[in-house]
Amino acid sequence: MVGQKWMDLVKAGELSRDELVDIGDVVSGKRPGRQSDDEIVIMSVGGMPVEDVAWGTKVYRNALERGIGQKLNLWTEPALA
Repeated sequence: MVGQKWMDLVKAGELSRDELVDIGDVVSGKRPGRQSDDEIVIMSVGGMPVEDVAWGTKVYRNALERGIGQKLNLWTEPALA
């Protein structure tokens, strides 16, 4: 579900509803994600962080099983070693 802040912007006429894409629709293939390097993704997250971690783990494991996705090197060495 799209965050309330975004729906408030739509109601105020500051954002088009068509510009909002639910991440579930991207994951399921119903809607495309970014279509160019110029597009910016902003994700509105709500709920409990532990649910987000669990969901992210599931998505990550599914990607590994399917051999899809791209590994990212987020740092050269851990900050809290």
